[in-house]
Amino acid sequence: MSVYKPGTRVRLAGSWEEVSHISLRRNDLAVHLVGHAGPVDPSLLELEPTLFTTVRVSDHI
Repeated sequence: MSVYKPGTRVRLAGSWEEVSHISLRRNDLAVHLVGHAGPVDPSLLELEPTLFTTVRVSDHI
């Protein structure tokens, strides 16, 4: 499940955008982006990749 919250970077049509806020309208999730007038369907968005490792990383470098 995707997590959208203010400040999250998402890709829309090849360009990176920032989430302003989210809302629920008639049981549908609407994601509002900074600089866009209307809400965007979450199925059109890609989340920024996160770092995931299966190897233990030392806290001391």
